[in-house]
Amino acid sequence: MPRWLRWTGYAFAALTGVIAVAILLVYAVSSQHINRLYAIRGSPVRATGDPVSLDRGRHLVEAVAKCQECHGDDYAGKMVSDNGAFGRLPGSNITRGRGGIGSFSDADWERALRHGVAPGGRPLLFMPAEAFTRLSDEDLGAIVGYLKTLPPVDREWPAPKVGPLARVLYLKGDFPLLPVRLVDHAAIRQPPARGVTVSYGEYLATIGGCQGCHGAGLDGTGAPGAPDITRGRLASWTEPDFFRALRRGRRPDGTPIDPTKMPWPRSGLMTDDEVRAVWMYIRSLPAGQAT
Repeated sequence: MPRWLRWTGYAFAALTGVIAVAILLVYAVSSQHINRLYAIRGSPVRATGDPVSLDRGRHLVEAVAKCQECHGDDYAGKMVSDNGAFGRLPGSNITRGRGGIGSFSDADWERALRHGVAPGGRPLLFMPAEAFTRLSDEDLGAIVGYLKTLPPVDREWPAPKVGPLARVLYLKGDFPLLPVRLVDHAAIRQPPARGVTVSYGEYLATIGGCQGCHGAGLDGTGAPGAPDITRGRLASWTEPDFFRALRRGRRPDGTPIDPTKMPWPRSGLMTDDEVRAVWMYIRSLPAGQAT
C-alpha cells in the first residue's frame, strides 16, 4: 500500500475518533443539564376565577403569550419538531384530559411558567420561561385561572427526545432548549402599570416572546433568520404600518409576512392600546444591524 494512502487512512481514523469523542462530550454535558433537578420554592400566586380575570387570562394566553403556537388550537398539544437531527419536541397537552397537565396545582403552574421547571424538579424543554418569568402576579393568576377552565381533551404524546443538532446549538448558546438556565429565579418582579407607554410595551414584547426570536434588543441577534425590527430596519415605518403588519400580515410595500415565522394572526389580537405601546417600545430602541 502506498505510504500516502496509509497516512490518509490514519488521518481518517483520527478524525473519526475526534468526531466520536466530540459527540460523546456533547451528549454527556447536555444530558447532565437535561437531567438536573431544580428545587424551586412555591409561590403565593393563586389562580383567579372572576369574570374580569378570566377574560384577561384568555386575552393574555391567546393574543400576547400566543400559547396555541406550541400547544395547538385546542391546547392539547402539537408536534413542534420531529426529525432525527433536531429531535422530537412535542408541545404538551395542557388541558385536564388524558395525557394532559391540567391537574397542576397553582404552584406547579407558577414553577412551569416562571421558572421552566416541572413538578418533581425536572427542567422543561423549550418552554419560554425566560419570557414568562416577567409575568406580574396579577397576570400570572389570570393566565392560570383561564388555563384551568380549558375543556379536557384526551391526547397523549411520546416523550421528548433531544437530537444532536439541538444539543450542539444549545451548548453553543444558539437554542433555548433549557429556559430554566436563562431565568433569574430570585428576581423581584415590578411590572409596569398598563398604558400606552414604552415600559408597558417592553413588558408585552417580553412576555409575548418578541425578544426570544428577535434578540434582547430586537436587533436580529436572536433566532436564526429573525430580522432586526428596531428603527434601524423599520426607519420608514409608521404606526399605521405597524398596525397593518400585525392585523393584516402586510409590510408597507404590500408584501406578505409569513405567519409561520411571525405569528401576526395572534399578535394582531392585541388591543389598539397594546399595539401602540409595543410600537412605542420598538421606536425607543437604538438602531440595530438593519438586516
